[in-house]
Amino acid sequence: MDPYETMRKILSACKKLGVASVAVGFTRSRDQMVRFSNNSVTVVNSWQNEVPTVYLASNGKRAACRIEEQDGVECESIAKELVDSMKVTPRGDIDFDLPKGPFSYQEIEGIYDERLTEIGTGLIDAAEVAINSARKEGADRVSGVVTSGSWEHFVLTSAGAEGSSKGTEIEITVRAFAAEDATGQGISIATNLDRFHPAEAGVTAGSIARKSRGATAGSPGRYNVVFGPAIFADFVDRVADSASAYTVDLGLSFFQDSLGKKVASEDFSLYDNGRLPNGPGSILLDDEGFPTGETHLITEGTLEGYMHTSYTAAKHKARLTGSSQFEGGVAGMVPAPRNLIVEPGELQFGELLDKAGSGLYITNNWYTRFQNYQTGDFSTICRDGVFEIRDGKIGHPVKGLRVSDNMIRILQSIEVLSKERQWIRWWEVPTPTLIPSVLVKDVGITTASR
Repeated sequence: MDPYETMRKILSACKKLGVASVAVGFTRSRDQMVRFSNNSVTVVNSWQNEVPTVYLASNGKRAACRIEEQDGVECESIAKELVDSMKVTPRGDIDFDLPKGPFSYQEIEGIYDERLTEIGTGLIDAAEVAINSARKEGADRVSGVVTSGSWEHFVLTSAGAEGSSKGTEIEITVRAFAAEDATGQGISIATNLDRFHPAEAGVTAGSIARKSRGATAGSPGRYNVVFGPAIFADFVDRVADSASAYTVDLGLSFFQDSLGKKVASEDFSLYDNGRLPNGPGSILLDDEGFPTGETHLITEGTLEGYMHTSYTAAKHKARLTGSSQFEGGVAGMVPAPRNLIVEPGELQFGELLDKAGSGLYITNNWYTRFQNYQTGDFSTICRDGVFEIRDGKIGHPVKGLRVSDNMIRILQSIEVLSKERQWIRWWEVPTPTLIPSVLVKDVGITTASR
C-alpha cells in the first residue's frame, strides 16, 4: 500500500464532504519478539502492520478513527461514517485550526539503525545473554521478553503539512527469580544496537533477586526512601500525564491551576524532548504535522507549561508544543510526551543511601492507582527488591509494602537525585524516560493488604 496515495484519497474524500480540517496519518511497522521463560526461549514471533488514521475537526466538532482493516474499504465510506458521527457529537467550546504548513523537518541523529531491520536471530542471542548474566548473579529462573522493530510514520493535513519520519528500536525486560518471593527486574532500551545492553539488564535483575532472598514482612510508617529508576519513572510518567492540557481539561490532573507555581523541589526539573538524539521516542513531526521539539514541564520545581495539541493550545491561548498524538474517538488528538527527561543530580547512588541514613530502598512497583486525581493521592504496590537502609548501606530485604502518599508531596520532598541515569520503558511506564534514582524524605508506607 502506498502511504501517500492512501492519505490523499482519504483527505480528498473528507474535503468533498465539507470538513474544515483533516489530518491523515499512516504508520508502517515491522516487529519481532522473543519470549523466554524458565531459562529457555519459548516464543519467537514477527509481524507487520500498515495502519492509516483519520482526524477531523469542523464546526467545533471532532472525530477520529484508526483503519485496522483496509481490504475492500472505500475512503469515501470511511469519511462519510466519520462525518455522520460528528453530527451527533456535542459541539466543543472553541473553534481552532490545524497548524498551517508546510514545515521543514530536521533529521534526528541516532534514531535509525539499518541493522535492526534485519536482526533475525539476534534477539535469541540477546535473550540468552540476559539469561546467562542473571543466573551468574544468583538467579535460579529467568524470564522476559526482547523485541525489536522498524517503523515509518507519514502525516498529511488539509493545512499544508506533509512529512514523514522513520526509526528503529530494540528493548528487553528481564525478570529474575532467586526464590518464589525473591525477584528482580532489569531493562535495556535503545534505538540502535550499539546502545543496547542485554547483559546489564540481566545483571541488574539477577542481583536484585539474589539480594531479596530471605525477605521478612516490612513495617508501615514514614521513611526516607531511595527510589530506583524503574519506580521513579512510573511516578514521572504520572506527572507527565498531569502536565497534559487534555487531562487538565478533563479534571484529571493534580496540576490544575498550577502554572507558574512551585509543585516540586527546586532540585527537580522535567522536560519532554521529541527530537532527542538517540531518543527511543524521538520522531520528526507530531500527528498534526507540527515539528517536534523540547517542552519544559517543570523547571527547578516550578510548573512551566503544559503539553498541547492545536485544540488545547487555542483553548488555553498557548503555543504549540509538537505533542499531538493520535487517539481514536471523540478526542482524536491528545498532547502526550515522546521522551521524558529528568535532569540528573550531583551525587553517586551510594551517596544517596548515605544521605538517607536509614529508611528504604525500593527498586520497582506496579498497579499505581489514584484515590483522587485532582489532589494526587495515590498508592502503588512495591515489586521486586525492597531493602532496609541502615547507616547509609543497603540492608535486610523486606516485603509486603505499598507506597501510599500524595504525588505533589513526593515531588516537593525530593532531597537529592543521582548522577547516574537510565532509560526506562515497560508496560508500567509506556513513555521512554531517562531517569536517575532519587531520595525522598518522609514517604508514607503501608502494608500491601491495606
